[in-house]
Amino acid sequence: MNDLILPLYKNGYLSSEANFFFAILLGIVFGFVLERTGFTRAQHIADTFYFKNTAIPKIMGVTVITATTWFIFFAWMGWIDLDALYTPGTYVWPYLFGGLLFGLGMVMAGYCPGTAVAGLGTGKSDALIFVLGLFAGAFLYFLVYPLISGFAGSGNLGVFKLHDLFGGNYYTSYLLTVVLEIGIISFIVFLQKLSSNKNKGEN
Repeated sequence: MNDLILPLYKNGYLSSEANFFFAILLGIVFGFVLERTGFTRAQHIADTFYFKNTAIPKIMGVTVITATTWFIFFAWMGWIDLDALYTPGTYVWPYLFGGLLFGLGMVMAGYCPGTAVAGLGTGKSDALIFVLGLFAGAFLYFLVYPLISGFAGSGNLGVFKLHDLFGGNYYTSYLLTVVLEIGIISFIVFLQKLSSNKNKGEN
């Protein structure tokens, strides 16, 4: 057991079948948590963009900090091989455009793909419409990809990690992540207070 190093599937400790089983199990647990924290309610998510309710970005920020803290602790203890974790390549311009498009869709619908699927599991009709739109958008992207493949692969930085900016290591990335998340949460809280004071002034 002392040689048991995460990730289990990548390092050969789990079969494909067992990996699939645990993926389904963790997906169900994740969906349950999304429902209990309000992530499957479109109004809660939409209110975030109008700074009426900042609970969801706070939860997301704390979740990122907590998860990265466990990851860096496990790495320090030698229980996880961070280099074995899958990291997708970085494509600057399509990521920027996709992020803007994703944000626009999220503020209009109040869902992202994960929360929509979880919402669908609880019987929400608006989540069903979002999921259908998601599949339609994916199919449309498949059709037009030959026309935009050049843009889709532009700004390729390869597997680029946060600490690569400073020539550091994973601990550098961890510290930067914590600082960024705290900064984002603080900025959102500031905007909420600013919006609240403005609304009070108008009333």
